[in-house]
Amino acid sequence: MKEINPLEISLKVFDEIGKKGFLLACGNEQNHNSMTVGWASIGYLWRKPMAFVYVRPQRYTYEFMEKYDFFSINFFHQEYNDVLQLFGTKSGREIDKMHPQKITPLPYENKTIFYKEAETVFICRKVYIEDLKPENFVDKSFLNNYPLQDFHRIYYGEIEKAFVSL
Repeated sequence: MKEINPLEISLKVFDEIGKKGFLLACGNEQNHNSMTVGWASIGYLWRKPMAFVYVRPQRYTYEFMEKYDFFSINFFHQEYNDVLQLFGTKSGREIDKMHPQKITPLPYENKTIFYKEAETVFICRKVYIEDLKPENFVDKSFLNNYPLQDFHRIYYGEIEKAFVSL
């Protein structure tokens, strides 16, 4: 992989996030978890490139996001859609999602992991967290996304490093 300035990356964010999704990874080489994310944002805030990921409290990855200060965002070519499907529907509490998968976790400076096979990777440092609250929804129809009242926590991550496949 080649390091690139995050501000130079051109992504079709509505396709990459809304249609395909990506793997959110958190933890270290010995203890990590990943999940497919389809609700996220990438932008610019506080004069920094930022990623905003939404994680429900019952997701296993939530425990890792709470514990660790760094996470990675991993975008894949469509040939990995089956991996994204698995990581979005099965919990790391129940199965070992890494075996026999066709992706390889790699450590990043003992801060987080990322995936060797990803096309684009963002290494993010948590800088802020916020919980969605039902009383803050102006359009109450969006509450239909939360029949269990399991509102997402939003993790704001400064994109400190970005890599693209060669």
